[in-house]
Amino acid sequence: MTFYPPPGQDPADQPPPPFVQPPPGAAYPPAGYGTPPGYGPPPGYGQYHPQYQWAPPPQSAGTNGLAIASMVLGIVWLWWVGSVLALVFGYVARSQIKQRPGQGGDGMAIAGIVLGWVGVAAFLAFIIFAVAITDSATPYSLLTGV
Repeated sequence: MTFYPPPGQDPADQPPPPFVQPPPGAAYPPAGYGTPPGYGPPPGYGQYHPQYQWAPPPQSAGTNGLAIASMVLGIVWLWWVGSVLALVFGYVARSQIKQRPGQGGDGMAIAGIVLGWVGVAAFLAFIIFAVAITDSATPYSLLTGV
């Protein structure tokens, strides 16, 4: 039952609605009901109840350290020695990554291999250029132009 104030009056000025007493004998829940069918009594305090726990998150194998080293050495070059090491570390890292599922770094190993080959090619081009310059530039030809 809802009470509304008469039109034009503030609801705060109204007295609270009267308390309605339930009829006698209408207690909830009715007495005499037992355990619902199909259910046993509640467990006692001494019984074991298995606890559900979350599984720990799977541990990732991480990134292969040789793949990181291969990429860094491929970038840095270190007087072309780094290029050769980038190739060695890159190929070893790729074989390790294939053997160990879940380990990352394959892209870094490939980048190190590519940069290593670029470094070796640059080194060979430098050697060829240096040999070509020293063969054609003897001291006598520089002075005479012949």
